Amino acid sequence: MKKNSKDKSSVYATVTFDEGVNYREIAETMTEIGFKMNHSSARNYVLRVMRKFADALCESWDIDLSEPELDRLVKSPTFQKAICEILQEFEEEN
Repeated sequence: MKKNSKDKSSVYATVTFDEGVNYREIAETMTEIGFKMNHSSARNYVLRVMRKFADALCESWDIDLSEPELDRLVKSPTFQKAICEILQEFEEEN
């Protein structure tokens, strides 16, 4: 895990799953197809999308989380993997 240089109390890890890619690989692929990106930008995009999923789920299920709780949820590898599995299942059905 690496410490965030701006906030010494927070840490993050690059996460990959069984068939996933890491943030560096995402950034390299995006750069190759014409969208210059580094690994931290790739991570930020992924977290923004995960935040949208978390917001929608909380609203749908009438769950009220504080901002710190929502941030922890969004950064959770377990949450990210669950969203990935839902999307893969949806893709297989359609």
